[in-house]
Amino acid sequence: MQYQEFAELIHKYDFICLSESKTDDFDIIDIPGYKFIMQNRKTKSKVKSGGIAFGYKEKYEKQVHLIETESKLVLWLKISAEMFGTVEDVLIGSIYIPPENSLYKIPDAINELEQEFLNFSLNYKYILLTGDFNSRTSIDSDFFEISESHHDNSDYVVIDYASCLNQFNMLRMRYSKDVSTNSYGNHLLDMCKNNNLFILNGRVNGDKEGMFTCRQSSVVDYFICTHSLLYCIHEMLVSDFSSLYSDVHSPLSLTMSFKLTSTVDKNIYVKTCSNENVKKINKWDTEKETEFVESIDRNKLRELESELNMLETSILAKENINRVVEQVNSIILESAEKVLGSHKQGVNTHYNKKVNTHYNKKVNKSWFNKKCWETRKCFRIAKRRYKIY
Repeated sequence: MQYQEFAELIHKYDFICLSESKTDDFDIIDIPGYKFIMQNRKTKSKVKSGGIAFGYKEKYEKQVHLIETESKLVLWLKISAEMFGTVEDVLIGSIYIPPENSLYKIPDAINELEQEFLNFSLNYKYILLTGDFNSRTSIDSDFFEISESHHDNSDYVVIDYASCLNQFNMLRMRYSKDVSTNSYGNHLLDMCKNNNLFILNGRVNGDKEGMFTCRQSSVVDYFICTHSLLYCIHEMLVSDFSSLYSDVHSPLSLTMSFKLTSTVDKNIYVKTCSNENVKKINKWDTEKETEFVESIDRNKLRELESELNMLETSILAKENINRVVEQVNSIILESAEKVLGSHKQGVNTHYNKKVNTHYNKKVNKSWFNKKCWETRKCFRIAKRRYKIY
């Protein structure tokens, strides 16, 4: 190793993820006591670029296993459960996504990453993603806000995974010194929302300010994990930039403290749709279709139409869209309640009930077993792939 300072930095950690390693098939990363797995990129110029490398201490050789996929964006490593004392293996995805304006730009890069994640999430619940995403997310939310609705006919339990953040001394809303977003960043936020993934930057001990990670002007390097891993996150740090380590990036580090048993599954708060104070509309009756249409409040429709005409269609604020949707929903529900009638849920369940979030607790149906859960997951993956193509 040419730079002793770099070797000294490496020796502080058990695992090392190198993004844009700029290595080729002739290169060898030689650091005493460590082994490295490299995924090199074929260059389109004479200058080396891109690439991913994952290093680990030699003593963990039997616990670290490479999982090969066709993706060039992520290098997957499985860490044996016996090493951490977890009930399942831990999956680490070391990532490098080329910039949006790069010669190596990959169309739908975040979608490709999401498909990789979805494939593995069928069998792994402990997943950590880290690296250079070239995605700027500012302080925008990475999870869906679960709001209480007066009318809800769903038989499903709505799980608010974000409710456990405070329990683990994490900020619900992230901070970031980077006030800008880009297209990759917006797609990354959607990926997090759709898959219950949480960005650790600007949220956990050590980096609750959301420090810059690139050129002292942007945040593009992240630690992101599934909700099941939140309980073991101890500290995340963004170290000072040094040209000895990178041309433009600051080193990031994450300390995780594993226990023999995880408490996260037992302490996620859920918002159920069967609270005794929630009014539910009776089932649809096709014979009352005409009556339903005629009972819709025409005055409210005209008011809504007038409001829509006054909106500036070239600049539609998120709150305006949400307000219009709420009004449409209210008009329809009022007519439905008037024609079909309503009833209160008979079973008295607590609003913020602590439940185990394994597959058989996500729905209120006794027949919805593990096989059903896995089949539904496969269906969702297929549906996402269909949307892409």
